[in-house]
Amino acid sequence: MQSVVLELDSTKLKKNIGEKIKFFRKKRGLSQDKLAELVNMEMKSLSRIEAGHNYPQCENLVAIARVLQISPWQLYFFDESKNINDMKRELNDAINHNGTYIPELYQYLKLKQSI
Repeated sequence: MQSVVLELDSTKLKKNIGEKIKFFRKKRGLSQDKLAELVNMEMKSLSRIEAGHNYPQCENLVAIARVLQISPWQLYFFDESKNINDMKRELNDAINHNGTYIPELYQYLKLKQSI
């Protein structure tokens, strides 16, 4: 079985997670103060996470996702800027032209079905 290894940059990952938290927070109409209160953390800590300076602790990540009404994985991988047809096209291309991602896609599907 072929495995896919992605190049990760911790600075970019922190920044990406922070941007996603900010995006979903604003989408829900919450201020930083309110989200911090709802997840029982200091506003300064949330601000540093959103700015990409710190990673959220696991407990805070789960609490933030719960309040924002999303799954924690969406803070890592979700791209809400794409429309459904673009997503379908990309998935079809990944399956039909390059079977490399089939195990990962299947694993995700089974995970979502078990939740």
